[in-house]
This record gives sequence, structure tokens and C-alpha cells, in this order.
Amino acid sequence: MAKWRFRYYGDPVLRQKSVPIGEITEEIKELARYMIYYADNNNGIGLSAVQLGVPIRLFVLRDYIIQPDGRWTVSPPKVYINPKILWKSDELEVDTEGCMSVPHLSVGPIERPKAIKIEATDLDGNLFVEEREGLNARVRFHENDHLNGVLQIDRLPPNVRKKIEPQLHAIKKKYHK
Repeated sequence: MAKWRFRYYGDPVLRQKSVPIGEITEEIKELARYMIYYADNNNGIGLSAVQLGVPIRLFVLRDYIIQPDGRWTVSPPKVYINPKILWKSDELEVDTEGCMSVPHLSVGPIERPKAIKIEATDLDGNLFVEEREGLNARVRFHENDHLNGVLQIDRLPPNVRKKIEPQLHAIKKKYHK
């Protein structure tokens, strides 16, 4: 049995602001490997440590890649330790988003910057900077939000949020008895 438990909407840990990681220990590496495994086996493209009940500044994700024939595939997994958004575009995109912690509920419209420049550290302690746009920028914003206690449903217009309250209540009831 895994030492970490997946957390769903209504769990207070999802609202905590995650703390920076001071040292990349074997436990951090083990957690990151488990996060990749968990996301891959639960149809996730990304996952934050807080979603497993560990409020530290760590997330994992894969990039979406469009192949020449138009089909989608994904990149190898990447680990983001202590990520910082260095820049975000003024141009915005509106789309729907799903979240493993808010299951079976893809919601929108959610407005996000179209492009991002992000800095983070990998599992070997190497600092890296990358720029992404479109869906790959959106995924980074989504996971970074988790590190700040923000869920995608918090970014919905109030009237849309009100409409999904019954589903949110059902999620709480199902997972927090």
C-alpha cells in the first residue's frame, strides 16, 4: 500500500499553500516517482504533491505533443521543484479544465494566460527555465495553482460556479464520509 493517499475536493490540505523544498532527499525523489506513476495510471497529465496530501512545492507533468498526423501524444514526465512563474503573456485563452481532485467535472470557461515562462529545479538539483504556450502553458498554471491552494473551480465565473455546486457537494459527500 502506498504511503500517500490521493485527496479530493473538500480535503482541507488542497487549500494549503505549499512550502518550498529545501533539500532534494530520497523521500522527495520517491514521492515524485510515485506522483508520475499515479498520474499515468489515473489518466492525469499532471499532479501536484499537495494532491497526495504533501503540501510542498512540487509537481510533475507531461507535455502534450501534436504528431505530424494530427494525433496527440505526451512527452516523458518532468519534475518541477519550487517552480516560479517568471513571465506570463497578456494574451489570454479561455478553455475548460478537468482536475483529478475534482473528478468527472470538466469545467469552464477558465481564462489563463496563453504563454508562460517558468523556472524550476529538477530531481538532480539542476535549475531550468522553459517557455510554453497553449495547453502546455495551461497545465503549468493549473499545477502551480495547486501549490497555492487554488483549484480550477475557483477560476470560474460566479454563475458557473453556482451551477456546479450540487456536483461539488456530491464529491465531498462521496470522498469525505
